[in-house]
Amino acid sequence: MRCVWLCLLVACGTSGGEPGAGVVDGSAAGDPDATNGSDDRLYPLAVDRVWTYDVVSTYPSCPGGSREQRVIGTGTRDGRATFRVTGFCGSTGDTFVDGDRVEDYYDWGPVGWYRSLDEPVVDGHTWTTTNGSATFTQTYDEIGAFAGHADCWKVTQNVSYTSYWIYCRGVGLVKYEIIDLGGGTIRADLRSVSR
Repeated sequence: MRCVWLCLLVACGTSGGEPGAGVVDGSAAGDPDATNGSDDRLYPLAVDRVWTYDVVSTYPSCPGGSREQRVIGTGTRDGRATFRVTGFCGSTGDTFVDGDRVEDYYDWGPVGWYRSLDEPVVDGHTWTTTNGSATFTQTYDEIGAFAGHADCWKVTQNVSYTSYWIYCRGVGLVKYEIIDLGGGTIRADLRSVSR
């Protein structure tokens, strides 16, 4: 059940980038495309960027309907430059990004850093992560185009219930789904993203 709680935290809390890694107005500093505003990371965060999702949820802590995930500012946690992100379930947390590696910090429920995306982004790459109380693995599957976006990757949490995320380069999270062992569900599908 703690793993289910962690997945809920990922949806509700954070995901994002590292200001210290040179993100300027949604672009990575030093990136040849930085002047035109492109950012091809799996999770391109910038202050004031907003993703709007259609959410279906049976969890009282995560209301369904049209919900926004928004980067509301920057901060620092454990010496790391972070983005402050309010997730589509409504909770706010800190997210550290270094390229395509993304870690979210939770200071409620399980405490600590959770690696939601890892490098290298290649088919079959598996990494071990923890939510402070349980350790488990996650795996990348290359899926190509998804929902009208190119270069997309499915991250599957290797647990006994359904838990996965789909990220597309330059867009971010386009689909989130968790179905716990009791049938509790959170499903979010991207409707739009600000640039």
